[in-house]
Amino acid sequence: MAVMTRARRLADARWKDAKGRMTRALASDSSSFSLRSARRDGFAGLIGAIVNIPGEMAMGVLAGLNPIHALNTLMIGMPAAAVLGSARLMMFDTTSAMVLVAAGSIGDRSGDERAQAMIVMALTAGLFQLVLGVLGLGQLTRFVSSAVMTGFLTGVAVLIVIGQLGDLTGYQSANASKIARTFDLLAHITQIDGPTTAIGIGSLLAMIGLRATRLARFNLLIALIAASIAAWLFRSIGSHPVALVNGLGAIPRSLPSLRIPALDMLPALILPGVAVGAVGLVQAAGVAQRYPNPDGAESRASRDFLAQGVANIACGFVQGMPGGGSLSGTALNVAGGARTRWALLFQAAFVVLLVLIFSDLLGLIPMTALAALLIYMGASTIKVSGVRAVLVSTRTSASAMLVTFVATLVMPLEQAVLLGVILAAVLFLYRASTDIRLVQIVPEDGGFRECPPPAQLPSDRVTMLDVYGSLFYAGARTVGRLLPSPRGASRAVVVLRLRGQSNLGVTFLDVASAYARQLQAGGGTLFLAGVDPAVKRQMAKTGHLREIGEDHVFEAGTLVGASTGAAFRAGQAWLGPQKAQSSARMPATVGMLRTAPNPYTQPHPLDGCPD
Repeated sequence: MAVMTRARRLADARWKDAKGRMTRALASDSSSFSLRSARRDGFAGLIGAIVNIPGEMAMGVLAGLNPIHALNTLMIGMPAAAVLGSARLMMFDTTSAMVLVAAGSIGDRSGDERAQAMIVMALTAGLFQLVLGVLGLGQLTRFVSSAVMTGFLTGVAVLIVIGQLGDLTGYQSANASKIARTFDLLAHITQIDGPTTAIGIGSLLAMIGLRATRLARFNLLIALIAASIAAWLFRSIGSHPVALVNGLGAIPRSLPSLRIPALDMLPALILPGVAVGAVGLVQAAGVAQRYPNPDGAESRASRDFLAQGVANIACGFVQGMPGGGSLSGTALNVAGGARTRWALLFQAAFVVLLVLIFSDLLGLIPMTALAALLIYMGASTIKVSGVRAVLVSTRTSASAMLVTFVATLVMPLEQAVLLGVILAAVLFLYRASTDIRLVQIVPEDGGFRECPPPAQLPSDRVTMLDVYGSLFYAGARTVGRLLPSPRGASRAVVVLRLRGQSNLGVTFLDVASAYARQLQAGGGTLFLAGVDPAVKRQMAKTGHLREIGEDHVFEAGTLVGASTGAAFRAGQAWLGPQKAQSSARMPATVGMLRTAPNPYTQPHPLDGCPD
């Protein structure tokens, strides 16, 4: 009960803090609002509405739904996220990765049941994101490996491309797998529909060709208009009719209306909704980093989590699809001259107007043209340079990317997302446990020198060691293997510096205690320097402080190197006056001990190091 009360208080505090930040952000944008900025944001909003409406319709087709559900996300979800988010230029939109994960989770549902399942998916994803945002867990996105995300998004792009070949050519395979349908299409290439294929390929070529002209900003819109005219001409001359968007249902000429989702579907869609929400959060975090706020204000991942959660919940109550931070939509928003969140609010208003005015015309767009648009968008999201960078980085990263890529192609996407999350966690733990370096600190007149540690400890001498990297769990075992062997050494003294290591678990304390016992067996001893006060209290509770010796543990102070110097002198005193003379003298300038230069990037010379 007490835990629940503390959690509720924490959530209330987080919510009040978020509300305060959102209020200040909106006040800041309103105070800087002027006729000039309104003109720029309004123009960016108009361009965004004209260009993004075709893309939203394509997302609806990708999900197997009436495009109005995707347009509802643009009309309601986008302004909600824009008002609440900290990344002022980030556009909330349906993304291909989220749509494919959601569509894969829905399975073979059709008609209104499929639409309701997608709507409930938006609700569950929003609830998941809202909880993470209220709890302030935005930092979780830092643990997602770039290699894993590259493999996943590249796999999603390939699935989009091959998944639209049926609508592009008019040949519908009975196979469930997108890869199997592709091979089936190639085996029955003579059965494709001529007019459908001609319009689809022509649309794709137009989109590509117009990119190199002054009309590049409107290439998608022009291609879809030309495709609609071509479909009308084929129908006029009595040719086989080409499938149109209105075959999925009429696009209503009305504003989105409130409607309670089919909550009876909620239990079955909780885990898929979490997967969809997680993909959206990771994508949004990447967008916020790539497009910072124009005034230099730092974006906050937890607040963006909250904003996306509220937006997706709103989409769930207006028959919308799940959405998240869109890289392409944000790039278009910035390229259009947007400076504040008002550009996204203007865009939502323009989308409403265009849908109300041109809803009938939107239904006349050929399905093959939207398939071409999806292929164009999917191919554009394959970042060859990013894939190449991962491949040439490390073998571990390349393997992680390839495993995630293959899993995305052959496994259900919600399972591929889970595999990617597990793989990212395993990679993080592996790197944290192996990215450890132990160095010997040799005192010299005027400072210190870092050297490789000896394999065997010298007798009757003080050996000072410093460690870089995380000592939590597996990292502690790695340090245990790197420590110099005390076997054969007599009265060896070791000073192990732990400054900055504030999160030491029982595993490391067990390793330190075991090493102290090995030293004691040879008549030596262990001193710990730079110990965080909280770690020392932890040692007292676990009994490790008594085992190592309280007078052998020196707390870190404000003067860098002071505790290490004290431990060194204590080690010399422990050896006795005669033996201490053979040990190196501690320089007076203890404050020169480095605070955190990384020996990986700043190698130290080895001259003067002991053998």
